[in-house]
Amino acid sequence: MAAPDLLRVAIIGFGHWGPNYARILSGTMSGARLTACAEPSARRLAAFERQYPASRAYADYHRLLRDGDVDAVIVATPTSTHREVTEDCLRAGVHVLVEKPLASTVSDAESMIAVANQTQKVLMVGHTFLFNPAVRAIKGYIDEGRLGKIRYLYFQRTGLGPIRQDVNALWDLAPHDLSMLRYWLGTDPVDLVARGEAYLKPGTEDVVFLTLNYPNQVLASVHVSWLDPVKVRRITVVGDSKMIVFDDTHATEKLRIYDQGADYQPRGGGFGEFIAAVRDGDIVIPRLEHTEPLVMQLEHFMECINTGRQPMTSAEDGVAIVRILERAEQELHAARRTPAGQA
Repeated sequence: MAAPDLLRVAIIGFGHWGPNYARILSGTMSGARLTACAEPSARRLAAFERQYPASRAYADYHRLLRDGDVDAVIVATPTSTHREVTEDCLRAGVHVLVEKPLASTVSDAESMIAVANQTQKVLMVGHTFLFNPAVRAIKGYIDEGRLGKIRYLYFQRTGLGPIRQDVNALWDLAPHDLSMLRYWLGTDPVDLVARGEAYLKPGTEDVVFLTLNYPNQVLASVHVSWLDPVKVRRITVVGDSKMIVFDDTHATEKLRIYDQGADYQPRGGGFGEFIAAVRDGDIVIPRLEHTEPLVMQLEHFMECINTGRQPMTSAEDGVAIVRILERAEQELHAARRTPAGQA
């Protein structure tokens, strides 16, 4: 029988991410146990019952909340439902970890924060990459100045599916990269441009190119796509001293640090004469922890519940990312209204 001090955690939504949370909570994770799951799909709910017979199963999350016996809930439902489900959970007196993005609009996200403040419950968003050892290592390199002045960052998150029905590729994939940008740079973009196309379903972009300008002349490019022959999860960070490539698909070499750069140096001749110089140095592959980011995220959520600590991936961070997504979506809509070749 579970120890009485274990946090009782329920999952609402047993689709794409719900099973991952269930696997961790029902395993060796300390401090929490999987108590229940709510899922409207009869097929998915039956799958949950077969895998986790010791946990309760509900077709309606309202009944789960009425029955109580839950300290925290993980909301892994479609983005359009996040506000309603999350606010119902908070008002029922439980802490909430909601999958990214926090909400489908800024107004919804701000409303969720207001309810969390009223109820004094933890509201955390699942920006899982911020718990990735490679992402944290890059944060350290940037903060310590080991890369020099950051010049630009380039994100590629592409592949052939999986294709979402509730959101476009921007809202599905870009939150990962936008959350890392905010974590690394400590600020939000001052300007952005977004362009995309809906090749598979009218009105739902399956490929998007997003360009963002950050303070101090830092440029970032994010390319997301469900319609690409190769699965790529690669990030390049270019500083004026060193450069980093993070390849999340590589089994063993997630990070490579390049002691390379380029600049203009005095030619040594007349006044104002310069020549381009390229520096080509060593490549270092640092050793990283072998920890699953989703486990680290859940452990952090439990710590915040137990201690009252502010989550690293707070609801305020979540609304900041939704604000960028909303601005990018407006850019996409404006581009749809302007036919190609017209100003």
